[in-house]
Amino acid sequence: MRKLAPFVFIALLSACARPSDGPSAGAFYNTVDPNTKERVPVVRLADAPMAPPVAQPLSYAPTDQGLSVMRSGGYADNRLRRGDVIEVTILDTGEEGMFSSTQAKTLNLGRFTVDSAGTVTMPFIGRQRVLESSPEALQSRIVSGLKGSAVNPQAVVTIVDKPTSGFVVNGDVRAAGRFPLTARRERVLDAIALAGGASSAPTAANVTLIRGNKRASAPIERVMNDNNQNVYLLPDDQIYVGKDSTTFTAFGAFKSVGEFEFEPGKLTLAQAFGRAGGLLDDRANASQVYLLRNQTVYKPYPTASDAKTPSTYSVSNKPAVYRIDMKDIANLALMQRFQMAKGDMLYAANAGMVDFAKLFTIYQKSAPSAAAPLPGSN
Repeated sequence: MRKLAPFVFIALLSACARPSDGPSAGAFYNTVDPNTKERVPVVRLADAPMAPPVAQPLSYAPTDQGLSVMRSGGYADNRLRRGDVIEVTILDTGEEGMFSSTQAKTLNLGRFTVDSAGTVTMPFIGRQRVLESSPEALQSRIVSGLKGSAVNPQAVVTIVDKPTSGFVVNGDVRAAGRFPLTARRERVLDAIALAGGASSAPTAANVTLIRGNKRASAPIERVMNDNNQNVYLLPDDQIYVGKDSTTFTAFGAFKSVGEFEFEPGKLTLAQAFGRAGGLLDDRANASQVYLLRNQTVYKPYPTASDAKTPSTYSVSNKPAVYRIDMKDIANLALMQRFQMAKGDMLYAANAGMVDFAKLFTIYQKSAPSAAAPLPGSN
């Protein structure tokens, strides 16, 4: 009886707190939703939905205005500022004008930058103060300055660059930088296109618009589908494109644990196991592998005019647990059809003897020996 006492003691300890790197297989059957306090059922893979949940097109709460809070009429001010670059072209249709000795009837005077004093110096016209002038007003002044040397002069002033009225695009784009606002009145999607486009898919990217001390964000997919989100830009706006990665995680007795990225709709459960390197032969309980998912639940908000027609949806999560029995050949076939969803978590439980062996190893460890004395010490 005395010989069995140590083993009885170990068995009692293992029942109380055995060493493990995660929950046991039985713990999944006692899972409770922390919000509703309801039991979360463990569903066999054969009864699980093979396709990932499909998001509703209007899955935004009424209070989520996205980028629409930044709506404006756009930038239409073409007055000249310091640092602006203009291009001046002169036309003369008269027979005895300043171009009468040449075949051409136009002369490109070149490009000129508005200096710190707000002036530009042009051939034939001289120094002109152009600060706060419009291109049309400057054209009239150039024509007036050419009256003595041209019969029927005309002028065209084009704004080539307005550094003071640009916007910046950064983040997950192919060509980040600063871009000028033009008379086209650029919008958010125009800015992203000028930056070479987002590096990730629209379903996996968010755009944030920063204007002064205000900011607003929305998925690029929402901006593409809702014209109210594609707002006009103003000078000094900053646009940041962020990547909203679609990932799943693997824990427990997998050969490779961690977070793995994937493209939505293109990763099966079998491929996810391959990403994680498969199960550890000496640790995993192949019949007790679980997939945990927060299923998205959409509840419609009825409109004021027609309660039967939902305008937007509230979004909430409902936990679900699916059991994968790798020892069942039918499950291996189902794994090739089951589609992974964003945020899925895979957990492979340890075999029962593995946790017991860990506990037994603790009591087999030898007592630590004293450290060796330092050289030269007594």
